[in-house]
Amino acid sequence: MIPHCLLLDTHEANELISCLNEINYTYERVSKLNEVFSSLENQKFHFIIIHVTNLKENGSEAVLSKIAASFPNVLIILITDSSNWALTASLLKRHNAYDFLQSPIDSEHLKFTLDRSLQYLNTKMKSQFIHEAENQLFKRVIDIFDWKKSLTHKENENISADIIHQMNISLFQGSGIGTLMSVVSILISKSKLDPEQNVYLVPKPILDLVSENYDAAKSMFDSMSISQSVIDDDSIVESNAATQELLPLFDEEIKNLEEALSLKKQKINLSQIPNSAIDRKIKFEQTKFSYVIREILLNAIKYSKLGDEIYVIFFHRENFLEIKIINPAYPNEDDSFGIPEKYETYVFEPFFRISSVVDDSYAKFEQFRFGLGLTLVKKIMDQHQANVQIYNIDSNLRNENTKDVCLTIRIPLVQ
Repeated sequence: MIPHCLLLDTHEANELISCLNEINYTYERVSKLNEVFSSLENQKFHFIIIHVTNLKENGSEAVLSKIAASFPNVLIILITDSSNWALTASLLKRHNAYDFLQSPIDSEHLKFTLDRSLQYLNTKMKSQFIHEAENQLFKRVIDIFDWKKSLTHKENENISADIIHQMNISLFQGSGIGTLMSVVSILISKSKLDPEQNVYLVPKPILDLVSENYDAAKSMFDSMSISQSVIDDDSIVESNAATQELLPLFDEEIKNLEEALSLKKQKINLSQIPNSAIDRKIKFEQTKFSYVIREILLNAIKYSKLGDEIYVIFFHRENFLEIKIINPAYPNEDDSFGIPEKYETYVFEPFFRISSVVDDSYAKFEQFRFGLGLTLVKKIMDQHQANVQIYNIDSNLRNENTKDVCLTIRIPLVQ
């Protein structure tokens, strides 16, 4: 995944912007250091990149310290030169900044530094979650082997049960393989042999059940085939297309999901692509993008409720086209809400689910299953040299004091 950067828009940033355009990394600009806070509250960035000369004004270092403390999961990268080594070293030592780039900036070195920093950031985000999960596991182990507790009531659960539970969710919960096996068992037991005709007589309701669950199981195997094709394909998309080619794909997938939308009487509102981006080009492979659109729309449908509206909004920002899919956020099983910050990176990991409940109503519409949906969305976006993030935002669309879940895709415009 390519990183998304926030820049302080000064004369010193011109060289940086030229290099970011050259390597097709996305960015946004603010004109003043104090504006960084509002940008970070409304958008998600991987890095803030600031030239050291812009930190010499009174109070600037204090503002930088506050940014670092308030947004620990956004790395600060400095641009410096030989005349500012002392200030740069001081900021790095105090952990107000993570890394630096030396001016004049070389595009290859910029790419190397940002890629390495992004790898660190992703590892940091995952380690925070894993550390929390380890603490929960430790508490669970203590509970299991606490003999005092076992005297009061038997602890029948064990850690292996959790693993089996996840396998059950992925492969056997709902219609599909599990139900098909049950129905076949019924078919065998309820069929009656007609010796004279040498045929078995099968009640129609049972045959209907077999047919229904055969279709569900076939859909599951088709999904496995599509997923395998995406997993095995590591090629970078080289073909280009105009941005407006995205609209027919969204229209087609919304039409394909009409039945899914009708289950909870939901609606998808699709915006137009801004005029300023209409004639611009993006990396584009139609089949892969259709997989992404189906998955992100279905994801929003599944995790929304009765009568909810889902918004798909296009923006032209700087050097990229931005697509936002916005749906209401609701409480999770662990009392978290929508997409908590600790899960923002982890939801793109294979087999990870915030909720263990599988709504089988949507199985036949899915092209990716088994907890691989967002993982494969990210893989395809990587192939398009685009980035994808998902996070909570304040609801500005419904005139209510609530939260929304916002999935954001940023596709660099071909220079």
